[in-house]
Amino acid sequence: MIPSASKLVVFTLLPLALAAVEPKQAVWAGATFGPDGPWNAVEVSIGGQPKISLFPGRMWHTFVTTSDYCAFNNSVPHCGSGTYLKDSAVAGSSTTSPAGAARRIEYKPPTQQLNAGVEARGSANLYLDKIDMQFSSGLVQNHSVALIESQSQMLAYPGGTLYPVFTGCLNVGAPDPQQIFTGGGGKAGVNASMIPWALKEAGTIPSSSFGLHYGSASPSAKVSGSLVFGGYDRNRVVGDVLSLDGDLWSSVTLQNITLRVIKGNSPFPSLSDGSTPNLLIQGNSSMPTAGLPVLLDPCSPYLTLPRSTCDAIASHLPVTYNASLGLYLWNTTSPLYSRVVTSPSTLALTFMGASNTESLTIHVPFTHLNLTLSPPFVTGAPVPYFPCFTGGVGAYVLGRAFFQDAFLGANWETKRMWLAQAPGPNIPAGVDVAAVQSSEDGAIGAGKNQWEASWDGVWKALGDEETGDGSNNSTAGRTGDGSSGTSVGGAAEGGGSSGLSTGAVAGIGVGAAVGGMILIAAVGWFLWRRRRGAEAVSPAVTQVTPAPGTAGEPSLGGYYDEAKELSGMNGPVEAPAGERSPYYEMPGDQPVGQWHPR
Repeated sequence: MIPSASKLVVFTLLPLALAAVEPKQAVWAGATFGPDGPWNAVEVSIGGQPKISLFPGRMWHTFVTTSDYCAFNNSVPHCGSGTYLKDSAVAGSSTTSPAGAARRIEYKPPTQQLNAGVEARGSANLYLDKIDMQFSSGLVQNHSVALIESQSQMLAYPGGTLYPVFTGCLNVGAPDPQQIFTGGGGKAGVNASMIPWALKEAGTIPSSSFGLHYGSASPSAKVSGSLVFGGYDRNRVVGDVLSLDGDLWSSVTLQNITLRVIKGNSPFPSLSDGSTPNLLIQGNSSMPTAGLPVLLDPCSPYLTLPRSTCDAIASHLPVTYNASLGLYLWNTTSPLYSRVVTSPSTLALTFMGASNTESLTIHVPFTHLNLTLSPPFVTGAPVPYFPCFTGGVGAYVLGRAFFQDAFLGANWETKRMWLAQAPGPNIPAGVDVAAVQSSEDGAIGAGKNQWEASWDGVWKALGDEETGDGSNNSTAGRTGDGSSGTSVGGAAEGGGSSGLSTGAVAGIGVGAAVGGMILIAAVGWFLWRRRRGAEAVSPAVTQVTPAPGTAGEPSLGGYYDEAKELSGMNGPVEAPAGERSPYYEMPGDQPVGQWHPR
């Protein structure tokens, strides 16, 4: 019989244990990262090592840069978010290391799984290690960690220049609780844990789910990030919520892109009635009438869209196209520039829901589309740019630039995603956390915030004397970048004696062919795109001219050599039905701890 005092202790602790099963908030870093942002990032610890900052939004694996990767050329600023110390993590073999020590898996995921929107070269070594989410009971054992550690693992841009991976990406779950690596010949397999599933099974959170609003590190309109496992912050959801079937590798239908003026006069010379026609299809008669399949990928940086779409948008803006980077540079000397990026004007994107009767428009203010390129993308002073991107590997992707102003959530247990408008800088200081239950598959509830009010005091509505009527002789869509003494899109400046020599760098970029795993959900669209060839730009769209230093430049030179097309990389290849399986079988003759893909 239990003594009375013991009974009191048991029944006193029981409510506390039950209360602990609640949504948990990730910890965001105090610094911002990326030479094409800046961007917010979350802090975690992997393998008991010092904290590392990562962009959240990946399925299956967490990608991290290693200390060896940063040592290849320490004069290039690409490791400010911290690194994974591989030598410390894998000391000892997989059969003798203590529990939680990193174990290698022979399967090597393509580096392309890091992001869908920018071409990524090479393949990643995969390890199992523990990850600490920095909140109570936030330790997850045997998580799959993909390493960015080789000089072949680079990002390739349209002009042929290779750039390093700057920051890794954090796993936010997957449709299955574990990624299963089975051993042949009756040998035991290995299960890689997915973060929200493991937290749910440990009784830490109520469901395998997450809610994410990236927020913005824009100096003029900062919004802190929000990542909640097992629920979401209602303050980050404004207005209607669009329910979507599938996961982060499933495409959603983008129906429309327009420019909108929310209040005041228009800053756009060609726009006086408050909105434009559908810029998504302008200049491209072969675009599907139902809309464009796109991927939602917070680990990609840009709005990776057809060149015709980017040009149609750019024709209304004081920007110029930089062919080397596949991006558009703001002309900061044009009076239109400050009017566009400070006024209540937005890029409005309309999506179709799970049925064609549902749709949602998300507004991304141009204040948040005034991002900055720093070294190694430029030499000299930072250059403001508009993040419509014409490169990539064939997928059309909405990345971090979009998620500055969009909420993304998912319940992995019901395979349901949610997309909603996120607020601007003026939101309550606290959080209004709501739990997502395991069976939740309907629309989640929004908070009480009003979207326009969240931008009060940040925007400046234009009066009659400030309209973009073109009378100031500024032209949109074809001016230079206005930056004196700055080279854009070439290689980084030389400096420092350590790291790779010029000869050593000449081999960068020769790696495994980019995996198409992340593109399968939208493969029909991508194959169609390959067949139609180059996209025609409507004569009505103002043609943009190359930025200074890109037209006829003799050589990119510098640290990163011109990218060469990988053997066999001739565009997306349709995979057999059901091939997107996360399971891998180990041949029976392999020793325990050596895991090979099927």
